[in-house]
Amino acid sequence: MIYDQAFYEDFKDFDEEALNFDTGETIEYWIKLYWKSMMTLEDYLIKKPYSKPEVLIFESVPKEIIQVCEE
Repeated sequence: MIYDQAFYEDFKDFDEEALNFDTGETIEYWIKLYWKSMMTLEDYLIKKPYSKPEVLIFESVPKEIIQVCEE
């Protein structure tokens, strides 16, 4: 949503397609919502908000530092 609103803000004056990306909220709103959703690892481990979490990494990770943890 942040990307959509940023696209709208940047192109609304000269690209009609930008109107399709208006969320009706400000970029500041989306950024505050994003940061409010963050939690510490400690809180995450206590609350376990996701039953089957996945991690997506878009860069190379040395195999020596990867560890799979299952309970």
